[in-house]
Amino acid sequence: MKALKMLWAAVSMFLIGLFTAAPALAAAIDVSAVVTDIGAQAAPIGLVGAAVLLIYLAVKAFHWVRRAMA
Repeated sequence: MKALKMLWAAVSMFLIGLFTAAPALAAAIDVSAVVTDIGAQAAPIGLVGAAVLLIYLAVKAFHWVRRAMA
């Protein structure tokens, strides 16, 4: 009799958990705002990358010209 009560308690707790978690699993997460924000940041990141590359190339060209004049 005690084992039957424990089994019934386990089954009922499983069913309660199953039916209360189902709506949470069905909810969709809206990520469109994050995707739009990431897409909007592509241009500034490209500008920063281009500026860093130009500075690197300017330093290399300066050293190249300096070495050629020496």
